[in-house]
Amino acid sequence: MIELRLEGTIPSKKNSRANTKDGRSFPSKEFTQWQSSALVQVRSQTRQRFLGFVQIEIILYFGTLGRADTDNKVTSIFDMLVEALVLKDDYWESVVRHVVEARYRPGKSGAFVRITELPSDFLGEEYLIASAKRDKKKRK
Repeated sequence: MIELRLEGTIPSKKNSRANTKDGRSFPSKEFTQWQSSALVQVRSQTRQRFLGFVQIEIILYFGTLGRADTDNKVTSIFDMLVEALVLKDDYWESVVRHVVEARYRPGKSGAFVRITELPSDFLGEEYLIASAKRDKKKRK
């Protein structure tokens, strides 16, 4: 298990994209700057990597009473944790459970993130059988 503390406003990667005239889309400057800062914060707190099933608990701290979507902030955090190599991936077979809580903390935006590794049989016997068959097909 690890616990991480992130400081600063977490922008939405999805809703703040820059679009070019030729139809390409890039994360905004705001998101890119936040992600760079968050990567430094994470790397100073841990070098641990989770390759199996995990549960992630997040407390989002809102520094103002402005409108913001928690799901977009969670997506930004998940993407950053993959970029930081803390998570193998953020798809459902890696992050099998997540809990999100929001709190108001005047003038101090950020997040608290706790990642807990779950047992390899967490998804049950049916999953283990199906994934073994899938993995056998991939190796051929």
